[in-house]
Amino acid sequence: MQSSFAFEAGEVAALLPQPVLTSLKVGATLPFVQSGRICMSENANLFEELLSRLGLDALPTYQQILESMDPLSWTLILLLTGAVILGVFFTLNTRYRFHAFQEAEASPEILLARLKQDPTYLTPASIVNRLGSDTTLLLLEHGDQITAPQWRSMWNRVREELLGLLSSQRAFGPIYALAHYYQSTDTQEPDSMRIRRTALIHKLGQRRFLEPGADGMVAQLRLFRHHAEQLGDLGFDGPTVWLENLEDTMPVQGPIFQMDSVQFDSVDRASVNLLIQRTPTVGGNFNVLLEKRNDMWVVVDEQVNWAP
Repeated sequence: MQSSFAFEAGEVAALLPQPVLTSLKVGATLPFVQSGRICMSENANLFEELLSRLGLDALPTYQQILESMDPLSWTLILLLTGAVILGVFFTLNTRYRFHAFQEAEASPEILLARLKQDPTYLTPASIVNRLGSDTTLLLLEHGDQITAPQWRSMWNRVREELLGLLSSQRAFGPIYALAHYYQSTDTQEPDSMRIRRTALIHKLGQRRFLEPGADGMVAQLRLFRHHAEQLGDLGFDGPTVWLENLEDTMPVQGPIFQMDSVQFDSVDRASVNLLIQRTPTVGGNFNVLLEKRNDMWVVVDEQVNWAP
């Protein structure tokens, strides 16, 4: 260490002029070190002078701050504090929501259980994307069995959109799920019966139930058929009447669900007119269009003709 220091000092001495060396005493500070200290001292003095001019050389005490506060300042502080509290609250709340949603996404069973409690928990498009056609079928079958008015008010819109989304896809899975929901998978059954059952379930759900009238009169299913059409059971919850032609009239007693004969546009396309009359003044007339996909009939469109 001493030899190294001596070498470095020798190098410095070789670089300095001879008059400077003779003027230095033993233990004296080198000139450039002194000049650096002077510059640092001058800069510190300038900085302190600037702080003094700006009034920042001494921080105010808490008492001075409180004495200088006016109503506007207190209002701004309260608003700032409230904004910070709300920001923290919504941040924690949003993180919890995302965590719960990711947990539901991880398992279709958990998501299905949530939707059985609240069908509006997800949008219909998200339900189909996350559940898939098979689990969506389970939700449709479950939703049609619940009769609570609050549930029905939420479920009807969700159910209608789910059926529309499934029918808009031509893959085997959605078509197979729809055919099971419409209970028209038996290819040995006449197409007219499968079409009628599909249209009936499409409008009333799998219960195929129409509420009785105010006087307690049960609803009736009226079917107009071609003379060559085969008869069968559509599973309607109430009396079923088959009529040969539109000229056959019967007095209206209570609510009716009326279905005209099936009109085939081709071997794969058909339509049928429906009349749902709950009271003499409340009802609707619908035209339901169906297509045959993979030997299964599904509803692809629906038009409202009139609604008194």
